Amino acid sequence: MKFKIIGTIFLLAGILAAQQKKLAPDFTVTTIDGSKVTLSELKGKVVILDFWATWCPPCRQEIPGYVELKKKYGKKIEIIGISVDRSVDPVKEFYKKNKINYPVAMATRDILESYNSIYRLQYIPTTFIIDRDGYIRDIKVGFVSKSEFEKSILKLLPDEKK
Repeated sequence: MKFKIIGTIFLLAGILAAQQKKLAPDFTVTTIDGSKVTLSELKGKVVILDFWATWCPPCRQEIPGYVELKKKYGKKIEIIGISVDRSVDPVKEFYKKNKINYPVAMATRDILESYNSIYRLQYIPTTFIIDRDGYIRDIKVGFVSKSEFEKSILKLLPDEKK
């Protein structure tokens, strides 16, 4: 009986900790086209922050879905691709070839360290879903379908049909 109570307390503590929202670390990156993107300036939008690489098959598979989501939801969302490629050249080529319609930047040590402290960035793609107030609401690792990302977005956009 004593162990059941202690176990229940630990379980509840774990659930409460998981439900606590964590503020996404702010950053400013220079995109591959030379513009700047600062996360804190995107408040009011749902942000999909995707860590990816051109050589990663599941990463490449997700990108057409992101392009479609950006077209569909426009200014209500922002998608930011953070490439972990070693060189910008293949990223620029991939960006043009795939008609990516959202900002893409190269990973910096600072952004990798700050997001690694929240969730160990071992695998790509790793994607953070950030709500309109700047809090991380979900973390997805590996390939995720466009429809699954859309479900996550709709939960955070109260004016959209669910």
